[in-house]
Amino acid sequence: MLLDRKRTRVFIALAAAPCGRRGRSCLRRPAPMRAITNVALTIVLVLVAAVGPAVAQGKPIRIGEINSYSGLATVYTFPYKEGLAMAVKEINDAGGVLGRPLEFVFRDDKLKPDEAVKAARELVGQEKVDFLAGCISSGVGLALSAYAKEAKTLYFATHCQTSRLTWDDGHKYVAHTTNNVNQYVRTLAKKASTLPYKKWAHISPDYEYGHNVWDEFIAYLKQLKPDVQVVQQNWPKLGETDHSSYITALLQSGADAFLSSVWGAQEIAFVKQARPFGLFEKVHYVSASVGNPDELDPLGKEAPVGALTPGFAWYDDGMQQRHPKLLEWVKKYEARAKKEPTLGASWGYASAYIIAEAIKRAKSTDTDKVIAALGEGFEMEFPWGKVVMRGCDQQAIPPQWVGVVKMNAQGKPVLADIEEHHGRELVKSCDEVAKLRALAAEKKK
Repeated sequence: MLLDRKRTRVFIALAAAPCGRRGRSCLRRPAPMRAITNVALTIVLVLVAAVGPAVAQGKPIRIGEINSYSGLATVYTFPYKEGLAMAVKEINDAGGVLGRPLEFVFRDDKLKPDEAVKAARELVGQEKVDFLAGCISSGVGLALSAYAKEAKTLYFATHCQTSRLTWDDGHKYVAHTTNNVNQYVRTLAKKASTLPYKKWAHISPDYEYGHNVWDEFIAYLKQLKPDVQVVQQNWPKLGETDHSSYITALLQSGADAFLSSVWGAQEIAFVKQARPFGLFEKVHYVSASVGNPDELDPLGKEAPVGALTPGFAWYDDGMQQRHPKLLEWVKKYEARAKKEPTLGASWGYASAYIIAEAIKRAKSTDTDKVIAALGEGFEMEFPWGKVVMRGCDQQAIPPQWVGVVKMNAQGKPVLADIEEHHGRELVKSCDEVAKLRALAAEKKK
């Protein structure tokens, strides 16, 4: 980088200018060598500060990140952590936040709410973190949210998906940096409503996320297609490894189509176990997550071709044309992680930047000031499109994609025939959220 010539000329002119009332030069006699050295060093440091990279310095802004880094969730959380680290490096290399580096302190919740709260207490009480973040399990997210409210510590939920987190049970100490169930399930239900199927069944893990997905899906599907019938419901436990009885039940249900909201390693196991039964050929498969590379890539040739599903299809030509910066981001991620990106990677990347932006807008790490900044709402551009951070519920609203699983020319499963919608087209309004919160508060009385 070249120095500004005008500034250089001004500096020289000042050095040679007369000094004092009599107009004598300030440079009257040679300075001692030590003084010259000190002046030279000062000038060098000033020049480095002016033209060098604005690397973050000072006391780090510490964020306690609690997530499921063991068990069935790792197909999402390992790439998420890589995406988060990629964003943090970019942020810190560019000067950090308020001139301070971001620092994430990681803990494994083992997919258990009590473990998550235990970690949160340690991070806040002993590690003295400024904020909390993390979660992939919706049950964990709700538990951390309740603790954050009690501790008056701002918690950024990064990818647990239940809508209750910022809606029914929402409060000022929780913000959600990725989409919630309502956004992508409504996108899925809207497309499913165009299919010629009336009789529906489902298989969903028996905990907060599974119930939230099914409730949101069937409610919106019936709103769009009132003659829909529910003929069977299946609730395996989260982490179930043997789905044979559920597969048999689905085959015998008489359903035209079924929704699955099992996810991660459990979804991969379910698909592999269902294939020999011919389930996907006999009952149309609609999935809340199998279209993501996090699940499609491990399935490989066993992927459920024909399944209708949302997904982060960064490789799609149409998606790259709509979002010209996407391919550049993919290349940067691949150079860092030595593998292709997934939905989890995009979640981690976006979450770090949204957290940083909230602190920047607050011009402080003070909890109340950051909450106030979130309450004003803001928008951010990412390589895959605009993310709206809505103020009324502190809920992120990003683009949504839905398509059909197919095999490409190389024999790799991909999401094809993709339709893109922005979450704000379908998400519940702020007025609807206010009513949900009022109803939830009434029930607690």
